[in-house]
Amino acid sequence: MDNNIQKLIDRASQESKGILVLNTPQQLKDFYNEHLEKYTQWRAIASIEDWLPIDNDFLQNFRMQLGEKGVDTRVIFKKEGLKYEQLRMKNRRVKVVPDAYSFKSSIDILDDKILIMNPHQTVLGLVIESSVLVDVFIDMFDIMWDVLPNITNE
Repeated sequence: MDNNIQKLIDRASQESKGILVLNTPQQLKDFYNEHLEKYTQWRAIASIEDWLPIDNDFLQNFRMQLGEKGVDTRVIFKKEGLKYEQLRMKNRRVKVVPDAYSFKSSIDILDDKILIMNPHQTVLGLVIESSVLVDVFIDMFDIMWDVLPNITNE
């Protein structure tokens, strides 16, 4: 998957319509903060442990803010990410993929755009505004969500 992310980033760098490239941690944080008030739902397939080195405090604070703002948040991540879910956060549900799946990218699926983030790539984040792609990603996420088992302490 990470190889395909790099190909998508390379292509997006050449074609800028509906695409925003985030090159710095500050640009990524600004994106998250600017959209906090806008959304009622936040879906993510996240590699939390790869996000944390960017800014652990920011990520934890942002997750709390989503809950406080009443944003319905559903996150799918690797099992090792559960250690960061020790606090019960409002409006947040989590499921995990089986151990066989390994990824370092995170995908945030919002109502009107997708953010692909990977700190190991040449571009930190790629925002894609395309209603067609958003619809596809929402459907894919919802299918995954429906087939993954609930966490026993949920």
